[in-house]
Amino acid sequence: MSPLLPAPPLASGRYNRQLLLPQLRLSGQLRLLDAKVLLIGLGGLGSPASLYLAGAGVGTLGLMDGDTVELGNLHRQIGHSEAAAQARLSKVQSTMQRCREVNSSINYAMHEERARAENVLEIVAQYDLVLDCTDNPATRYLISDACVVLRKVLISGAAQRGEGMMVVLNSPPISYRRSLIDSERETARETIEKGPCYRCVFPRPPPPEMVRGCSEIGILGPVVGVIGTLMASEAIKIIVDGGHSQPTSGAVRGLAIGRPEQKQTQNQPPAHMQSEQKQKQKQATGHTMLLYNTYSADPRGMFRTITLRGRRKDCTACGDDEALARKGLNRISAENIAQGRLDYQAFCGMEEDVKVLGEKERVEAREFLDAIYSHSNSSYLEQVEERNGSAKESGKCRGIVIDVREEHEYELGPKVRGSVNIPMSRIQRLGGAAFDGLVLGCLDERVDGGMVDQEMHIPVTKCNGFRNAGLQDDGQYPHAELYPNGDAEDINEEDPESVYFVCQRGNDSQIAAKKLIERIKAEAETADNGVSPIKRKKWGWIGDVKGGYVAMEKHLNVS
Repeated sequence: MSPLLPAPPLASGRYNRQLLLPQLRLSGQLRLLDAKVLLIGLGGLGSPASLYLAGAGVGTLGLMDGDTVELGNLHRQIGHSEAAAQARLSKVQSTMQRCREVNSSINYAMHEERARAENVLEIVAQYDLVLDCTDNPATRYLISDACVVLRKVLISGAAQRGEGMMVVLNSPPISYRRSLIDSERETARETIEKGPCYRCVFPRPPPPEMVRGCSEIGILGPVVGVIGTLMASEAIKIIVDGGHSQPTSGAVRGLAIGRPEQKQTQNQPPAHMQSEQKQKQKQATGHTMLLYNTYSADPRGMFRTITLRGRRKDCTACGDDEALARKGLNRISAENIAQGRLDYQAFCGMEEDVKVLGEKERVEAREFLDAIYSHSNSSYLEQVEERNGSAKESGKCRGIVIDVREEHEYELGPKVRGSVNIPMSRIQRLGGAAFDGLVLGCLDERVDGGMVDQEMHIPVTKCNGFRNAGLQDDGQYPHAELYPNGDAEDINEEDPESVYFVCQRGNDSQIAAKKLIERIKAEAETADNGVSPIKRKKWGWIGDVKGGYVAMEKHLNVS
């Protein structure tokens, strides 16, 4: 008989390197192999998170997404491939194939659907821990409510442009009492408060007009990858410490479940120092949010941590019954979610898109394209102006297209021939004044939708009535700076001009169109004997193109 006892099977296998960590050890790996983790959203966040969790040996990995892989995903969504994009595979299938190549010994569960009120409770209930890798506020509130109701720890992340954030929510999922062993071997008890939920951190959703996706404002691939990787790391830590399971009120010895109990030394610090240490430890273990900015001017500021105020007692999801009763609030329940009584889209101020304009002030992408193809706007505008009682005898109506995307977006994206670029940031900064001196009907149609300065890589719109100057003193290009009233030539004041606003998805364009409409109405109400520059012409139909360039490109692809 050999005097040597063999090493545990796990110690010499694929997980050997992480087993060497004193924070993980064999007990931590066994917890990982027994854990069930759900990833909702398999894009830029879910891709790296799923790969690292699969590699770490999470026993069951649930993959949930309703989208298919596209070529434009690949610069940041590293779990997918060109072959998957060409085959139009679902993101769930693509991610599972890639994860199986990393670790085929664990279990995978496929949920090829979006998170909705009808399915989220049934799916989340099957797992111990949830990673929210989605990209819209309504779904985040839904997932958070489901995790609170089902008592699941939630890790939430987000990233846009060069910035990202991560936060652990609902941890622990319930309040409980635990026993600690002090230096004199006497039992002390303390109450551990349950953690805040998404509604506690963000009681009010962001304004709909401020919600913009990566397809509109951009995302740097490594940035979203950093956040997704950190989410996976946090999930591993929580599972190894046993934080993914619902705590009980029993005694807890040592600093954390699964870690060795630290022996107390005989030389204890004075009482006042022990009090200070406890206070520091309490602050260190408080609920925090991690922020990341890859473009931080100071490298030391790339990562920042902010302390959260904790759970709100009157939160309708995780609040206390007494506080809710005092304010006459009803608690969110599983029945309310499953039966669709909570309208998450309405709560976030949107259905699918921002709705600022009425239907009479919007044009379908197909009809807009038909109009510019024929170099005539009559196909749609005749109907619009008939409804508004301002149809012309000729049935023809000239128009102008104002593109409100930012300069870099205008430079890189598709353009409407003859369009004028007035960036949304300028409109938000100046309001209706962004359209000062706007004189329609005098624009030279351009075949390239505006040209790009070859040195500065900034789009330059050339047309009569618009200044075509160089950079200003502040380094900004004078986009949409118009000549003072009366400088433009060949103005026919009898012909009303129609204005089409366009953007990427049809959200900013509505806001911009509304600004112009409000400006015209305000000046019409306060007009004196003089003539205001912005209303010196008769105005025709003013509105936007539904769905913006996304809808136009879809129509062209189908056609």
